[in-house]
Parts: sequence; structure tokens; C-alpha cells
Amino acid sequence: MISLLANFGVSPFDTDWLTSALVLTTPILLAAIGELVSERAGVLNVGLEGMMLSGAFFSYYVAWESGSLAVGVFAGIAAGIMFGVVMGLLSIEAGADQIVSGVGINLAAIGLTSYLFDQIFGNLAQIVLPTVGVVRIPGLADIPSIGPALFDQDVVLYLAFLLVPAAWFLLYRTKWGLAVRAAGELPAAADTAGISVRRVRWAGVLVASGLAGLAGAHLAIVQVGIFHQEMTAGRGFLALVAVIFGRWRPLGVLGACFALGGTDALQLRLADRSEVPRALWGALVAVAVAFMLYKALVSRGRARGTTLVAACLVAGAAIGLLVSTPHVFLPIQLWRSLPYLLALVVLAGGVTRARMPSKLTLPYYRGES
Repeated sequence: MISLLANFGVSPFDTDWLTSALVLTTPILLAAIGELVSERAGVLNVGLEGMMLSGAFFSYYVAWESGSLAVGVFAGIAAGIMFGVVMGLLSIEAGADQIVSGVGINLAAIGLTSYLFDQIFGNLAQIVLPTVGVVRIPGLADIPSIGPALFDQDVVLYLAFLLVPAAWFLLYRTKWGLAVRAAGELPAAADTAGISVRRVRWAGVLVASGLAGLAGAHLAIVQVGIFHQEMTAGRGFLALVAVIFGRWRPLGVLGACFALGGTDALQLRLADRSEVPRALWGALVAVAVAFMLYKALVSRGRARGTTLVAACLVAGAAIGLLVSTPHVFLPIQLWRSLPYLLALVVLAGGVTRARMPSKLTLPYYRGES
């Protein structure tokens, strides 16, 4: 696919783009997989942004103090869990509004990390830590085009993508996964069956917060080796969008995270251009045709014929657009906002049709019917 898109002139879709896309997808994916478990259990953890930010700061600080990146990574996970405990006490034990609790955690994390950074590093020059090295997989890393991008990466990236099948297996093939889904759908029935809804929801919140802290550590000491205030830049909210976009399923969440990470990598490649490259028109054609064909497959009866006609019209218009290659110039600021524009489109078009856990955001008290 990369080689095909590269044929359309000077293409931003090359091995470097794929490498950047995977790296930028990793922190979003880590946070989103944890959030998937939490929301399946019935707790909407809006505090992901703050947990990621605290994970980034404390991983950086502890790695600097101890001289060990591994210790820094565990410190980032612990920092995320620390805020997860606060989230659990507020939303599970006290029954507070989950959205308000999450927003409060975000504000607290921003204030705490900014204050500590100023106090500790305010009078020092920018300290750049050595980053976690890559783990090259022999043989696979030599595959043309995709080998270096997929199999010459850091260990946290490998872990993030391995968590997707692990999450699928745990949610759909284990008793614990059944308990998690029951806690978010029918907590009263789960309680009757002897499942502690409180414990399951605590587990979901702690998993989400720990993985969010790991995502922050990946940003700070795996990707760049530095920390700056509010460096998460909304990635925690993008993880929330990815769970909705992925319809609360692990494979869907993976696709949504890669779409957001790939768009982020694309805006970095196009930041110094004003004209839309031809390869981007080709990518839009592929996405439009695939989407319409998918809609045609899932439609039934007369709706399928109508959707097929619409798919043909969209495909024809898209191919005509690709052949003509119009010269469209866009401001640089628009490229930079691509991931967030995509998130807005997803929220506007997908929330009303998504099937979320029925008891999401609702507190549960034992004995409720």
C-alpha cells in the first residue's frame, strides 16, 4: 500500500511516515486499551489526560534522579495509578459524577506537574535524557518498506500492539472479561451472580490509569527524552475518542488509534507544504470507496441497492478527483489540527450510532435492582 501511494508523485506515505505513525499511535493506544476496559466495566475515565501527563513528568523526573530508564517507566505507571486511586475513590466509592471527577483530575495534574517542573527544573537548562533504545527483530526488520517501521521499534511499542489481542482474549474468552462486561451492562445481575461490581470497576480504573501512566512515560522518556509542560497535548482525549470510534471493541480501538496517530504523522510531514499532495487524494479515494463498500455490505434489503448506487457515485467522483488532481492550497495551521478535526468528525458522526455500555457513567450501589 505504501509503495502504491508512493507512485502518486512525491508521497508523504512512505516508510518514515509509517514509522512516525506507529510511534505516535503508541501512547494513544496504550491509554485507549486501558480506557476500553474501564468503560466496559462502567467507569468513564475522563482523567486520562491528567494521568498521562503525570506519568510523563514523574517518569522523566525519576529517570533523571535514578539514572535508570526502567525505574522511570515504573514511576510513570505508579503516577498514573496514583491518580487512578483518586478517580476510584470519587467515582466508585463516593458515587461522584465521573465526568466532573475526571476533569478535576486533569486540572490537578496540570497544576501539580507545572508547579513541580518549575520548582525542580526552572533554573536548569533543558535536560535531555537518553531514550529507550529499539529492539530489532532479525529477518522481519529486513522486509522492504514495512520491515524497518514494524520490527525495529522500542519495546513499549511492541507491548502496546500486543495488548490488543490480549484485551480481546481477556474480555471475550475469560470469566474475568465476562465480569467486566457484566459490570458495565447489567451490574445488578452480576451482583446477584456473586460478582463484586465494586472490585471489577476498581480493577478497570486501575488498569486504565496504569496504562495511561505508561503512555505518558512513552511520550517523555521513550520518544524524546525530555519533558515540557502539558506535553500530552490532548492525547488523553484522543484516546477517549478512539474508544468511541472503535465501538468499544479492541480491534476497532486499534484501527481508530492508528487513524489518529497516522493523521498526526501526516500533519508533521505536510507541515511545510501548502498544496495538497496527489498521494493524499489517492488515500481519500481508498478510504471513501472502502467506507461505501462496507456500508453496502452491512445494509439489507432495498437499503443495500441504494447504498451500492451511492458507493458507485462516491467511487466515481473520488476517482475523477484523483485523475484531475486539483490544486488545493491549505494553511499550515489546518494541517496541524488534522488529528483534532478527525476527532470532531468522529464525535459528530459516530456517538449517536455507537452502542456504549448501558451503565457507563452510572454509579452502582449494592442491592439496586
